[in-house]
Amino acid sequence: MSACFGLGWRIEELFNQFDVPARSPRPYDMARLAGLSRLNSYDWQRLGLDQADFVLSQVRAAVGAPSAIPVDITADARAKLDATIQEGEGSAGRRGEYRAALATLHVNLLIVLTAAGPYYGKAYGLGRALADTTRPHQSRDEFAGSFQQDRIGQLYVWLDELASRFPEHAARSVAQSLDWWGQATTAAVSGSKMSADAVPTDRVVDASGQPRKFPLVRRSVPVRSARTRSAGIEPPPMDALTAAVARQGGIWRRVLTGEKRCTDMLTPQDYLRAGERLATHYTTMAHQAVRSFLPWLLMLLLALAAVVIVLVLVPGSAVARTATAAAAAAGALSGTWKIIGIRVAPIAAQLTKPLWGGELDTATAEAITVPPVGTPQAQELETALAEAAADVITSITQPTPDQS
Repeated sequence: MSACFGLGWRIEELFNQFDVPARSPRPYDMARLAGLSRLNSYDWQRLGLDQADFVLSQVRAAVGAPSAIPVDITADARAKLDATIQEGEGSAGRRGEYRAALATLHVNLLIVLTAAGPYYGKAYGLGRALADTTRPHQSRDEFAGSFQQDRIGQLYVWLDELASRFPEHAARSVAQSLDWWGQATTAAVSGSKMSADAVPTDRVVDASGQPRKFPLVRRSVPVRSARTRSAGIEPPPMDALTAAVARQGGIWRRVLTGEKRCTDMLTPQDYLRAGERLATHYTTMAHQAVRSFLPWLLMLLLALAAVVIVLVLVPGSAVARTATAAAAAAGALSGTWKIIGIRVAPIAAQLTKPLWGGELDTATAEAITVPPVGTPQAQELETALAEAAADVITSITQPTPDQS
């Protein structure tokens, strides 16, 4: 499933983001071996077509019906790609023919993968649409259109439907991160302020004057109180959003394809913050259990009071009466606690895994959301990641003359 998502992402890049070669590629520099970021436009296009064949072979093996999926689905696109590097006039026309072949390949892939299994087609469509949403070098108007709520609504649907088929926590965390980006974009376009629910929790803590990464020993601050203190948050500037969206898309792609495990993004402080929220859930559950048993508790307290009164009035040693009253009170309280435990313990046992999983989804969403929507990590790491993303994007979309 992740492979189909990655293929949809790649086909979108081949068609709309990567350059199409206009002449025969020049030899690579023999002083050192080229990395992926230094591949020429021809090899980037060839790599994408190879990926299509590889994914289709995986799907054929998975569905157990090799004859149902063509083996030469990329043949026409490969022939058109080879024609683009031929010498002579008509280069622009040959490049146009190759792009037309890519468009046909996309339709054929969508049909074939959907026929092999609906989830394959949905994953492919999600990858293509998310790559288009986060493409680099968008204008302000294009960016605003990419994050229109009615447009990205389908992405939420696909992420929800495919959540169990992607790596653990990946789809839920990307959906939450995408929602924060959508709300930030809407607020930036309209010039309105953002509510606390529209931004990651760790950013709200920053806005309230508390450090994002709280130390291991500190006074616990309930999440709700931290969020309540931050109302009317200023949205990020549009220029900052458009500059960061390609890097954000790259992180979403890596966690959805399984290239990066979601839990690898979390720090010990992230786990502590998730545990704090989980403890809040248990506290709420205990309060609700106590309220539901309030009539029984009142009856037990009345019975306890009656026992104590009787013991006080009964003649005898004061020490013996006091000890008996204390034993009766301890027994009543023990019984009360057992009754609550009988009610709460099974529920807590059933909810532990889904509640903890939900908190990890939230923690991961916070960890994968990059500035200006998310909160920066260490400055050195942020700078290195931003420069690496910019270098890859530039090398792909604007190759040097030696790579054309």
